[in-house]
Amino acid sequence: MWLSLVGAGLCVAVMFLISWWTALLTLAFVMGLYMIVQYRKPDVNWGSSTQAQTYKNALVSVQQLSRVEDHVKNYCPQILALTGAPETRPPLIDFAFLITKNISLLVCANIVKHQQPYRVRIESIASAQNWFIKQNIKAFFAQVDNSTFEKGAQSLMQATGLGKLKPNIVMMGFKADWQTCDRNDLAMYFNVVHKALDTYMGVALLRVPEGLDYSKFLHASPTDTAAEANGANNTTNQQTRRASNESIPRNVSFSQISQASSTSDLSPPATPSMNRSRVSKNPSPDTATPVAKSTPKPAKLYRFSRADIYKNSSGCDLPKEAILSLNQFQRKQKKGIIDVWWLYDDGGLTLLLPYIISTRRNWSECKLRVFTLANKKEDLVYEQRNMASLLSKFRIDYSDLKVIPDITKKPMEETSVLFDSIIKGFINESEDDDGVIVNDAELSAMRDKTNRHLRLRELLTENSINSNLIVMTLPMPRKNVVAASLYMAWLEILTKDMPPFLLVRGNQQSVLTFYS
Repeated sequence: MWLSLVGAGLCVAVMFLISWWTALLTLAFVMGLYMIVQYRKPDVNWGSSTQAQTYKNALVSVQQLSRVEDHVKNYCPQILALTGAPETRPPLIDFAFLITKNISLLVCANIVKHQQPYRVRIESIASAQNWFIKQNIKAFFAQVDNSTFEKGAQSLMQATGLGKLKPNIVMMGFKADWQTCDRNDLAMYFNVVHKALDTYMGVALLRVPEGLDYSKFLHASPTDTAAEANGANNTTNQQTRRASNESIPRNVSFSQISQASSTSDLSPPATPSMNRSRVSKNPSPDTATPVAKSTPKPAKLYRFSRADIYKNSSGCDLPKEAILSLNQFQRKQKKGIIDVWWLYDDGGLTLLLPYIISTRRNWSECKLRVFTLANKKEDLVYEQRNMASLLSKFRIDYSDLKVIPDITKKPMEETSVLFDSIIKGFINESEDDDGVIVNDAELSAMRDKTNRHLRLRELLTENSINSNLIVMTLPMPRKNVVAASLYMAWLEILTKDMPPFLLVRGNQQSVLTFYS
């Protein structure tokens, strides 16, 4: 582009050398045409050679990347986050972006129960992308409609991505209402976790004390989202009313819809001094408002903040406590600890993700503390020495390493009572097996694993109750072996009343190496 600029300057110089008065007339004529176009502001898209070149470069890069053989040193955690409408679960998106920021791919997905009209679907996608822009989050958005949560998630796992730019981790929020929700919803949530591991993808479940669903505080989504199994469901009537009230012309492009949606309910109210081109861009006939042609153009665009974007259903600002919960993964963390409970060898993903988080600027004050298990009490020193050597080879900077020798110790009575109260409503010997209900025989067969998780609960309470973040290896969800209710009871006993908790399970693919 600099060579082109020099060439253009030389051409103008030659014009004046040949005939200075003809050059002045030519420049005046061109400037007059420019002023006319600038004054009339025709609603057209002139296209851009830069845009075409950017597309070509991206296409060539993706094709070249597909020909490169995978290597553990180049592994990147590429996340498919089942978030629903992005504005309803900001903490989940913030946490996923905390991992992928500037290094890898993030795709946020929404699964809609009912079939959507094309224009409503396009408007929903444009609204999500504008939300990403306002929040300065580099992510893509995918949406599947007319599908259950399980089938939609499976479709997204199989079809999302292009070449090597394909998610390898599925991230979801913890299903906090699993004890009260419909049994079919619980079974679908359990099956999605199992399906992700079946397709050799990692799984990450995030639980925070305040919950992830903020749809009750914010504006309702224009669609009836089924993606969550975290509990938020909008009604079909909301979708029908939104679709019937749409005033989007049929002949507008996707980019025009994106610009139109930027002045929707996610944006602050327009002010009278706003430039006409931003207010009257593709207006509907009955809503266009004339603006004086002499309206000055603002010096710069309005910079959005969370206080401007997040409003309750009445359009008022959210309480300070709600705002603090919404941006809990964007705030600067005070000096603290990220506890990593590396219980099983899953390829190293359980260790890699917290290490990436600890390198972020807002989490740089938090130190890693690693917990692992010893097979035998007499091998405690040997196991600790080996683990310290391994972490050193991986170049993982940690502050403390603790090997747990007594994981098989019998749990305390109060812990067992707490677990019994959690699983009580799902024990039924006479009911047909639907993959959700657990019977006494299965409960007895899994008693050792249950006691193991109860003991882990006690160790977590003893060591990590004041941590900034806990990352633990996710127990394996064995279908047709463990009932969905029993599996969720294990996760509940581990994460209940804990700090922000991330359960991670890799797909046995090595993501860490110490070979040069």
